[in-house]
Amino acid sequence: MNDKKFVDAIYSELLEKNFSQYKNSLLKPVNADKDSYARARNSLALLSVDQKNDVIDFLRLVIADSASVLLGTLDGVHFPDDLDGDFIVAVDGEEIQGDLQDIFIEKAQEDGVYS
Repeated sequence: MNDKKFVDAIYSELLEKNFSQYKNSLLKPVNADKDSYARARNSLALLSVDQKNDVIDFLRLVIADSASVLLGTLDGVHFPDDLDGDFIVAVDGEEIQGDLQDIFIEKAQEDGVYS
């Protein structure tokens, strides 16, 4: 059960809290700031509302794919740049890797991230 709890915590942090912060920042009014958020926000302002929402929703997919790569690597089923090693992920001494990526992808699919 710790594997699901772990994935739920990661999912919540990335696809609920962080995504919400990105979205809120990108939907603020245009201004003359030069930080990354302001530059992206100012670029998005050139798009229609639907186009802007499409781009922002795409960020969810980017976040999910990035997390999936990391979880798949920890699970030992994905090997970026031939990173082939044995990882041990444990919570309170209980190993949890093996299904992390599957649990994460299933949750993302249920939430419509990939649609």
